[in-house]
Amino acid sequence: MKSPSLSYSRGVAAGLIASLAIGFGVVATCNTVWAATRGVSAWQAWDDASPVQVFIAGSPFAVLSVFGISARRAWIAGLCLTAAFWGYYLWKITTFNGIGGADIGLGILMMLSPILVVGGSFFALPKHRGKSS
Repeated sequence: MKSPSLSYSRGVAAGLIASLAIGFGVVATCNTVWAATRGVSAWQAWDDASPVQVFIAGSPFAVLSVFGISARRAWIAGLCLTAAFWGYYLWKITTFNGIGGADIGLGILMMLSPILVVGGSFFALPKHRGKSS
């Protein structure tokens, strides 16, 4: 019989690896699309902020794994919300090309996005209805 702590540890480890892969994949996709719209090499899009962006994109999934949430619906909701936030970010940086200076609102939104993604994932968890007496 497996120890509950061992299975939890394996689930957390798998979730952390998945969160790192998701964060890296999201940022790599955004950087590649941004580089393609500028006509530069995709490697030139990686800068000092890229590791922080990987953390921002992947941290909601690390939270889900640490809390032991393996419900598919919560992870899919998190992926959809992450795609929405990063898609909006990508649209803003490729469309407006720095017109008007730094977009402070977008920066704040992207820093808060992990909290919103985790909240949306928790909200998407299946509700268990128990018998009330």
